[in-house]
Parts: sequence; structure tokens; C-alpha cells
Amino acid sequence: MYSINKLYHCGIYQGEGKQKHYFEGWYFKHVDKEEKNIISIIPGISFEDTPEKAHAFIQIIDGCSHKTNYVRYGIRDFRYSRKTFEIEVGGNVFSDKGITLDIDREDLRIRGSLHYQDIVPWHSSLLSPNSMGWYGFIPVMECYHGVLSMQHSIAGSLEINGRELCFDSGAGYMEKDWGTSFPSSWVWLQSNHFEYENISFMLSVARIPWHSKSFTGFIIGLWYKGELYRFATYTGAKLESLEHHGASVEVKVSDKNYRLVVKAHQGDTGSLQAPVKGAMIGKVQESVNANLDILLVDKKTGRPAFSAKARCCGMEIAGDIQELVSLP
Repeated sequence: MYSINKLYHCGIYQGEGKQKHYFEGWYFKHVDKEEKNIISIIPGISFEDTPEKAHAFIQIIDGCSHKTNYVRYGIRDFRYSRKTFEIEVGGNVFSDKGITLDIDREDLRIRGSLHYQDIVPWHSSLLSPNSMGWYGFIPVMECYHGVLSMQHSIAGSLEINGRELCFDSGAGYMEKDWGTSFPSSWVWLQSNHFEYENISFMLSVARIPWHSKSFTGFIIGLWYKGELYRFATYTGAKLESLEHHGASVEVKVSDKNYRLVVKAHQGDTGSLQAPVKGAMIGKVQESVNANLDILLVDKKTGRPAFSAKARCCGMEIAGDIQELVSLP
């Protein structure tokens, strides 16, 4: 049964009772202290058109080799807590406290544990339970998106195919998606590696089906000096422009107080599987070493309130990006 606890703690598994055309996936990004090793791990579950096709999975993208793996598990290998954010896929455990991995396949061997501390959650309120704001209350959205941690510290290590990776004093990020399908097009950016410490940024611009039509919606968060600057469709912010040139994008948004300009250039990419009506048959190219420039201007003074470059940026450009620009 659905509970209000799930709505305000969206890390908890949302799909209880679902058996058809449904997916749910959690995204864990890890960057070591020296920024030499970047590993993103995505556990999830997929329900297609028949129960026999349902399965759990773990996807992995290695920022060094840009190699990706899709490890498939039986549906009975997926377990979850109804009260807290904790899932298990084939004996691999994931939560907001850390992950423990033990994967032994022909082309992939991973063992180890990573522990998280000092999590910075997305600010929520009574009428805005998660990063989607009041859209989170609507029961028929194609895809829901939740930011679980803008940034946190990491301790621990992983052994991947005989290579020991230490993540002590590293930095992490967590988010998730659930629903039926990914949008027809989107741009996604994320980094918490800036010229200064304790800064994190995420951006998602996507085409959102709405009844018989669609619109371009967006969620943007900048964590800076202990404050979350939010720009989103539900906050009344406006998308001024989105320009796409090959591997580069530029996004301009504004609200009554600030104007934000974001420029990003994609690095090397790896291919990940994405949901289409619950089936993991789509493809998306993701980079975990993109570069990012952010400028936040105070409208009252006309002066920059924040300006910085970012490294180790996650970046996806998917689908027909022109529809994000050309349609209202």
C-alpha cells in the first residue's frame, strides 16, 4: 500500500504492487579524493509487459575506462525495506548510509563497501515533498525524479577486477528515477567538484507528457554556502534558452531574484540502458568527466553571486534536444 512516508522519503522503494510497465532505479556516484577514479552504480528493477520478463539489475559505469556493465538478476533477488531507504539486489546492499557489493560474473568482479556521511538532502516542505515539488503529488507522471543527496563524504574501498580503488575522503551524490519510461528527450548535469569546497550542482531539463500534450520542464539545484538555490518549473522560474551544439549545451534560466547561465561540454561516454514502458531497452550515452561553467547573477545588483567551473561532471544529452528548445 502507498504511504505518505514514501512521498516525503522518496529513496524508499515506490513500486510495491507494480507488476507491469514499471521501472525504478537508484543512482550512486562516487569520486575519489584525487579525482582519478569515478564510479557510478545504478541498482534497479524492471517490469515489462509480462511477469516472466521482470528482473532486477545493477548497472555500472567506470569513469576511467568508460566501460559499462549491465548485471541482470532474478526478480526474487530484489528486496526492500518498507520503512527506510534500503534495497538489496542479489546480496548487494544499497542505502543512504552506503553500499556493499559482491558481484562475481565472467567479465566483472567487484567486492567492497563504501560508507556515506554528512549527507546534504534536497530541501523538502509540506507542499514540496521532494525535488519534483508539487508534481510529486500527481499519480500519472511518466517519470518521477528524486535527489537523495546533493553531496556527501565517502569512506571505504572497492576491488574491481583485481584493481583496488580507495574512496576515503571522496565525494558522492545520490538520486533516483521511477515510473514507466524516461522522457523522449532530456539534458542532465551533475557535479560536486568545483574550485571551492562544499558546492554541488544538478540540472535536469526534460520533455514532460501532460494529458494529450507535452511541455519542457526542469529542476535545477545549486548548493552553495549552506543554501540551496532552486530553479524549477514548479517554483515559477523560466527557461530562457537552451542551446545544443554537438557535445556542448548552454542553459539559461531565471526567477525574480537570479539569472543562471550553465555551460557544459561532454567528455568520453559510456552506454547505459534506459527504461521504455518498464523494459530496459533504451540507450543513453553518459559522461562522468564532463566540464561545467556556472554563472549566477543577482538581478538586483547585476553582479555575480556565484561563478565557478566544475570537473568530474556527470552529463547526458538524450533524444531530440530540439524539441526541448522549439516547443513551449
